[in-house]
Amino acid sequence: MDFALARTNMVKSQVLPNNISHSGLLDALQSMPREAFVLPSQHMFAYSDYALPMGAVRRSLKPLQIARLLDALEIVPGQKILVVGAGTGYEAALAARLGAQVFALESDASLVAVGQQADGGLVTWHTAPLAAGWPEQAPFDGILLCGAVPAIPDALLAQLQPQGTLVAIQGNEGDPVMYTVRLRGHKKEILGETAAFPLLAGEKDQPFVL
Repeated sequence: MDFALARTNMVKSQVLPNNISHSGLLDALQSMPREAFVLPSQHMFAYSDYALPMGAVRRSLKPLQIARLLDALEIVPGQKILVVGAGTGYEAALAARLGAQVFALESDASLVAVGQQADGGLVTWHTAPLAAGWPEQAPFDGILLCGAVPAIPDALLAQLQPQGTLVAIQGNEGDPVMYTVRLRGHKKEILGETAAFPLLAGEKDQPFVL
């Protein structure tokens, strides 16, 4: 399979028609080999418009969802970014390509192992439950949640700079319609409708503090 051509087609068919025009983000999507961040059995689907399996219970975000969340985060080079539920690290590596200092939090050590091999040293990793964030590295200029949550967790908001930005998909498991949201300062914006798998799948005993 020609993965470079597949990346180009992903950007042209999934991202560009949906008002993602940040040139740095488009360049990162065009150059980052997503096939390195997915399970070997999923290589052929790395650039498809699907949520791919990660581990036993998790699913990735779709490429367009990833692009929209990173676009909404409005990363400035040098910013300190926390990626929560980083999975195998594709979103985190893209954020690093945009010039951020990226900290990836993931609870599944097997996914972290894949990410550490794939990201080329761009990302600092931590294996721990997702609910509490990474307070030792706080505060962060931006926080990205890589899955759906029923509400924005207070624990993560406490780790955000006063004028920092948090982006997430908000909705309850099974909801047919969820919302991409952005929090900055005291302002919450709804950026559009979407749907995603729950971020805390497999961590039901460790809910976010709401």
